[in-house]
Amino acid sequence: MLVISNPPKLVYDESGHLIEVILSANDYRAYLQTVVAESDWESLPVYLQDAIDQMLIDEVRAEKASAVDFDAILHGKTNGI
Repeated sequence: MLVISNPPKLVYDESGHLIEVILSANDYRAYLQTVVAESDWESLPVYLQDAIDQMLIDEVRAEKASAVDFDAILHGKTNGI
């Protein structure tokens, strides 16, 4: 289930048709995670596949920055051990 924390900004054209929805970065990530969980990858448009790929790359980079070497843990060479 998608929970949006900030109200999206809705953009309309001259005719009053909704043409764009602007989400905060956190809400956009939550939307992409929901799309991943509930959609068939092959049915997604390329731009959504690309956005999801980028989100996953960003998550891996964030995890990598906080990773601790396993050998360092075993030998007590990390901070706080």
